[in-house]
Amino acid sequence: MNYSVDNIKIDLQTVGFPETPELVADVERELRRIMRFRQDIVAADFYLSEDGTNPNNNKIARWRLGVPGNDLFAEARSASWSGSLREAGEKIRRQFID
Repeated sequence: MNYSVDNIKIDLQTVGFPETPELVADVERELRRIMRFRQDIVAADFYLSEDGTNPNNNKIARWRLGVPGNDLFAEARSASWSGSLREAGEKIRRQFID
């Protein structure tokens, strides 16, 4: 699914399941939270998948954030999509500071 939010090109890919309106809202909410810290974001790629080995911690979110210079990447695993998106977003935010 490709679309734009505030002139940021978003590519949301879900592996093995369809995206839901709630999932899209979670992705946009986390992206907007990150946008408060950095205004030069050009693109954001989200890859969401489920790992069947651990049902309690099986939601994997991978972010690639397109910014001038080197792109930023983070991956997180949690029991919920919102948790894994938030954790990956925090990892990306820490890359802004470092």
